[in-house]
Amino acid sequence: MADPQSAGYTAFMIARRTALALPLATPALAQGWSPSRPIRLIVPFPAGGSPDILARLVAGSMQAALGQNVVVENRTGAGATVGSNLVAREAPDGHTILVATISALTAPLMMTPAPYDPVRDFRPVVGLAITPTVLVTRPDFPARDVASWHRAVQSAPPGSMTFASGGVGNPAHLAGELYRSMTGADITHVPFRGSAPGLVEVRAGRVDFSIVDLPAASSMIADRQLPALAVGTAARLPVLPDLPTLAESVVPGFEAYSWIMFWLPAGAPDAVAARLNEQANLVLRDAGIAGRATQSGFLLTGGTETEARAFVAAEHAKWSRVIRERNIRFEG
Repeated sequence: MADPQSAGYTAFMIARRTALALPLATPALAQGWSPSRPIRLIVPFPAGGSPDILARLVAGSMQAALGQNVVVENRTGAGATVGSNLVAREAPDGHTILVATISALTAPLMMTPAPYDPVRDFRPVVGLAITPTVLVTRPDFPARDVASWHRAVQSAPPGSMTFASGGVGNPAHLAGELYRSMTGADITHVPFRGSAPGLVEVRAGRVDFSIVDLPAASSMIADRQLPALAVGTAARLPVLPDLPTLAESVVPGFEAYSWIMFWLPAGAPDAVAARLNEQANLVLRDAGIAGRATQSGFLLTGGTETEARAFVAAEHAKWSRVIRERNIRFEG
């Protein structure tokens, strides 16, 4: 049986290779469906976050290709479920697309009752990017490498070591819980309303560390405001080649990152999904967009709808287990 910790990254690598191998145009698909009015990209997070940055980066190229305005709308609240639920209830005609992240998948798993079923109520169309995570510490943390950090966390008095996240169920929270689950570390979660305020508290020295998405932390890392010790992906990152992975250094099998995808409401016709998949792959191959996205810390993926479905299934299985084992419940 495949290792569930590596299944997501394997699917991601397959998607990247497939996206690069796709033909540059598929005229038969291009003629199958065209939007008849503006397309809404629903981002279930505030402006300025990673999903919003990437959505706005690709919207212009999609607009030119599809011949309709592509408008980014931020519909925030309840751990991404407000915007996600809005899309789940829309007509599945391709004019409303969810810019889905891991939170759209995991947040309803922490709620009773769940506002929607992330598997049943959506059709994953295409992966856009992996959002890598990076381990950052307060500037005066006594460890200056990941192995020393790990020893410090393991030897600290129970509950005394703190980690920040952008809220309960946020990717940084899940990454911390995965580390806790795999190592037995007794650490205390400190949730904030978004990644930015959490990083401010880490920088100020009031929280010990965070395993946070790279785009959110990249400017503070570049300005040397936050020490970066490792990355949470299974392989090292091209933009930070000298940083080891947590898996190779201290926790074999550790893999935690976010991702960004296009999801349609369940029931969307094949022609709609195929056209949007095609256009997304074309946009991601644009050199200008790829350059700006890479500079911001994204790993662009692309790929087929089949791969998108397999990726979501693997992520659902992995994080459902962590949420259940750690008894994580969403708190308003």
